[in-house]
Order: sequence, then structure tokens, then C-alpha cells
Amino acid sequence: MSDQRPVDTQVLIVGGGPVGLSLANELGWRGVSCTLAEAGNGEIRFPAGEHIFSRSLEHMRRWGIAERARGLGWPPVGYRTDVVFATSVVGHVLARFGAATNTVAGEFPSPERPMMQAKFKLDPLLAETAAARESVTLRYGHRVADLKQEPDGVTAVLIDSKTDSTVPIRAAYVVGCDGARSFVRESIGTKLQGAFALGHNYAIYFKSRNLRELLDEVGLGQVGQIHTVLSASRPYLTTVDGDCLWRCSVYVPNSGRDPDARVLVRDTVGTEVDVEILQAQRWTGHEVVAQRYRHGRIFIAGDAAHLRWPKGGFGANTGIGDAVDIGWKLAAIIDGWGGEGLLESYETERRPIAKRNNRWAAENWHLDQQVPHGVALDDDSSHGSRARALASEEIVRLRTREFTTVGVQLGYRYTNSPICVPDDGPHTEDRPDIYVPSTEPGSRAPHVWISENVSILDHFGIGFTLVRFVKELTVDDLTDAARDRGVPITVLDIDPLTDSGREAAALYAYPLVLVRPDGHVAWRGAALPNETGPLLDRVCGFATPQDLSDEMTHETYSEGVEL
Repeated sequence: MSDQRPVDTQVLIVGGGPVGLSLANELGWRGVSCTLAEAGNGEIRFPAGEHIFSRSLEHMRRWGIAERARGLGWPPVGYRTDVVFATSVVGHVLARFGAATNTVAGEFPSPERPMMQAKFKLDPLLAETAAARESVTLRYGHRVADLKQEPDGVTAVLIDSKTDSTVPIRAAYVVGCDGARSFVRESIGTKLQGAFALGHNYAIYFKSRNLRELLDEVGLGQVGQIHTVLSASRPYLTTVDGDCLWRCSVYVPNSGRDPDARVLVRDTVGTEVDVEILQAQRWTGHEVVAQRYRHGRIFIAGDAAHLRWPKGGFGANTGIGDAVDIGWKLAAIIDGWGGEGLLESYETERRPIAKRNNRWAAENWHLDQQVPHGVALDDDSSHGSRARALASEEIVRLRTREFTTVGVQLGYRYTNSPICVPDDGPHTEDRPDIYVPSTEPGSRAPHVWISENVSILDHFGIGFTLVRFVKELTVDDLTDAARDRGVPITVLDIDPLTDSGREAAALYAYPLVLVRPDGHVAWRGAALPNETGPLLDRVCGFATPQDLSDEMTHETYSEGVEL
């Protein structure tokens, strides 16, 4: 008989923001029992983080909610979330960066284009869909006050905010998605490392009944953001709902009085507008990442693990990536087909991505500091005209990168992951503004349409998927061995003689590509290795790289094969 104590839930998720809710959806979609504890009531008091990456939407597509996320009413159908640089809202426009609408057509290297979506609309959708999953329990108004880790589980103490009573709960694993002041991070004794307090800012959430009309009157039309350049504090406006709700953010000194919110909005607009201040607060830009993401059965994700500048939309999207990565690995462990190496790989894979995204966000902030500013830019003289022309060139040179992020969104790969098999195939450059589709192990498997409205990505998710372009290649050794171990695996045969198959074969480059449950490439090759056991051991977390034979590492996958 086992002496292990039973658990109330397999995974306790601490924190009910977009990262915690995404983890609840990931685990719930996989049928894993999980409980989410959130100290608040789910109300969004200060909405931020509207930029949702393509990769995040690909996960939502798998959960079955991507279309619903696009149909929440913001932005309205056809609304363009352009980014404008101007002397003021009513002043001179210096540059305009076009942004796609949520429904825009055209080629894109994903079945899901990026979108803008208000946090107070998206978070409730994530909560609703998570709560509808049979294995998910959401506990709002419950604060985690204590965590005690034991060899066979973690005992947590929750405090019910309504009754002030304690609620003990026992979980096999805990994931802290509880933000910058994470209780879970503190409980495992890990610290944030990097550059703290790089800059200080003041943000105002306000309502204006006539600002939207003013934009039309001055010819700005549909915008997502308006950056102004008359002062070094560089205030900028962000539309929250495409109608009457806005944010204004400005650089401020570390000390001194907070600026007058109404005056700041008026100066940013350049004229009087109706303003109702809903909330105002200071915030600080960082470039920090936790020393470690795990202690035993307890993990951290999202802002609990990394903090950055909000320059490029990296925050929630990086956290959603964390949630998916740890989510499928916990599911594999709980379902019995994953090894300890899967959990060890979480930090190895996700921490470098956090450092990468934080670095690029900080670089965007540094570039923003170099944008020309000053009242002379608003002068209607020939001198002012020349100054504006030069400023426009500099803005395009310095700031284009923040608004061209397809490489950030889709190009990240898990280099040196212990559960991916490296090879000597071509390596792609990792750049924020360019994405080169690749099946380099650790990369996101490329998207291609294989039938009407069906992406190859739609076949990935439940378990491993072996994509095969040469049907004569026998793969039974791998699939039979996987099924004997209880590892979920399917074979996706694609005919390279069809138009869509030819495109897929060109992108995937190898006759066989093994894709993980999260859609990242685990292995590729011209044929299976003579022994498939070591390959399964590696990708399922039961082996280290040293366990692979020389033949398997070098001979089998050293070169791509022309199809």
C-alpha cells in the first residue's frame, strides 16, 4: 500500500491574471485537475497589456477560443490600431506606423494574426472558458498564506477574504503566477536578478467622451497609441477600448510630487478635452529575471519570474508561453508518460526566452530615449519644418523595431533544451523584426495551410506528432514503442506532391519531423534511428543528452534531405 497522502488537486495555480488563467486553460484542456487561487475578485482596476501575440493566439486557437477573443467588441471590426508620433494630438504628425486590424486579410506566417484586446475583456473570457472545463476550479477571493513542501506534494493554506477562514488544500504541484510581488517566489527563496528601476513612470487611466471625436476632427482617425514629443517626459496615449477609455503614461523622476493628471492629459492632447480620472499610479521599468524557476514541486511563471519594460508587448505573452511550457510537462508527468527531465527543462527553456525578451524590451526603451523632442518641433516656421523632417527620419530609424515584432512572436527557440535533439542542420538568426520558418530542434514548428482553413498547427497538441513526408518510411518502431510506454503519438502524413504538401515539405525540410505537444520541434531526420528507445527517453524527459548514442546524434540527423 502507498503511504502517500492524497491530493485535493493535481496543480494549484496561484494568481488569476492572464498567465494563471492561461495555465488553467492549458491544464484543463488536457484534462488535468487544477485549482486556481486568486486573492482578488477578478476585477480589472488598471487595464494594460492589450497587445496579444500570434503565438499566444495559436495557443488560444488550440483551446478553442481564438475567434471568441477576436469577437469581444474591441477593437471594432476594421479598426486599425496604428501608432502615431506627433507633437501633440492636435499638433504636427511626425510618423505613423500602420498596425493590422484584428480581421485584416493577407499572408502571415501563422494561422492567427496578432491583435489588440482589452484586458478587461480578455481576462474574463479566459476565466469563463477555464471555469467551464470539468477539471478546473477557480477560487476568487482566496489568498495563499502558506506553502509547505513535502516529498509527495505541497500543502497550501488559503485565506477566504469573505470569511477570513483558512482553507487547507493539498496539491501535487504548485505554480506561482502571482505577479511582481510574488508570494510563491519568496516562498522558494529565489531572487530577481538584473537591472532594477531603469526608469520611472506615471500612468493615468481615464475616460473622455470627446477625445475620440477630436481624433477624427484633426485627421488622426483610428489609432492605438499617440506618442508626443514636445517635452522630455514624452507622454503618450493608448486607447483601451477604441472609444472613450484611455491611458496616458509619462516618464517622471524617481522622487518628487506626482504630476497633475488632468493637466498632463490636456498637455498631451494640446487642448482641453473632457477627462474623468479613473485611476492614476506610478510604475517602474525593469530588466530582471528570477535566479531559478523551480524548487522541487513549486514553480513560478509570468511576472513572478521576470519583469521588463512594456515596450513591445512582451509581458503577458512571455508569461503565456511559460504557462504552456510548464502546463504540458506537468500533464505528461501526471499522466505517467513524462520523466523528471521534463520538469527540469522548464527553466532551461523558458528562462533564456525571458532574458531575450527583456533585453529587447529594454533596447526598445533605450531607443525611445533617443527620439528628438522639444517645443521647436511644433514651430510653424521653416526651421520647425526642417526639424520635423529630421525628427521623422529619426523616429522611423529608432522606433520601427518595436512595432515590427514577428521574430519576437514566432522566432524563439529552445536552444540547448535537454529534451530536444540538436543536429547539424542550418541555424536561423534570432531577430526581433524577422521570422525565418525553421524546424531547427527547439523551434516552433512552422505554419502552413494544408487544407481550407486548416493549419498544420491544428494537428499538434494532444501528444507528440510525427510529421511524415515520405510515406514509404517505416515509423512503427517509434509509434509502437511510444504506445507501449503510454506516450500519446500520432503520425501526420503529408503528400509533398500536392500544392500545400509541397509548401510544407519545403518549410519542414526533412522527411520526418517530431513535434512536441506544445508545437515545438523535438527531433527531425531522414529516417528513424536504429534504436528509438533513446529518442523517446530524451524527448519524454527520461534521459540526458549524454545517453544518446553517437550514431543517433550525428549520423541520423546531420543533414536535411531534399524532397
